[in-house]
Amino acid sequence: MQSLYGQHFPIEVRHYLSQWIEGQLWDVIDLENPQEEFKAKRLLDSLIQELQNKAEHQVGEDGFLLKIKLGHYASQLKSTYDRCPLELVRCIKHILYTEQRLVREATNSSSPVGGMMDSMSQKYQQINQAFEELRLMTQDTENDLRKLQHNQEYFIIQYQESLRIQAQLSSLTTLPPADRQLREPTLLSKRATVEAWLTREANTLQKYRLDLAEKHQKTLQLLRKQQTIILDDELIQWKRRQQLAGNGGPPEGGLDILQS
Repeated sequence: MQSLYGQHFPIEVRHYLSQWIEGQLWDVIDLENPQEEFKAKRLLDSLIQELQNKAEHQVGEDGFLLKIKLGHYASQLKSTYDRCPLELVRCIKHILYTEQRLVREATNSSSPVGGMMDSMSQKYQQINQAFEELRLMTQDTENDLRKLQHNQEYFIIQYQESLRIQAQLSSLTTLPPADRQLREPTLLSKRATVEAWLTREANTLQKYRLDLAEKHQKTLQLLRKQQTIILDDELIQWKRRQQLAGNGGPPEGGLDILQS
């Protein structure tokens, strides 16, 4: 069950807001309908408000630490899902469904079917862990991309500055020799400094781009591996179990998890 949780939805939030979470109508929201985003945003805002209220009611030394932690989680969830509230609904629906499945499997663990389900549960746990790793890798790549974009914008500003200096140098030809000799050394020095910086920064930006491309490649490789596991391995096995179930075998199970 712990593998269900991570930075995308801390397990402490599930614990302290359990009654509120289980009381919401998550299933009425159609995740494939963008118009449902308003409902999802309202649930996100309510969740954050519940966390903040919970934090405000903490007292004592232990309560002080919990207050800080819950406040941090409120900010974290808002930052993660404010632009994509439907993903919060998807995440919580998956958590609630999987919790119920784990309880059912634990109840049936003494039977042969339970043993099979326990083995499936381990596979699904590995899949979930891989997706959590993918999420963290993607988040890290997004941060790197923002940094690269910021550096590129500053590079453009400095490049424009070098063009401005060059234009000023070109305009010196129209000035009297005395004025030209007075202003030219300063402009030449500025041009040399800016051009040296541009050369160094161009190499740095190139390195950033190569590193970012490598991270994208690793993410894509892991995603393709997950696709193979789910579509080429687990889904085929599910179809086989479905055939056996039709002939009196144990319930096939697992399709909802694979879809999620």
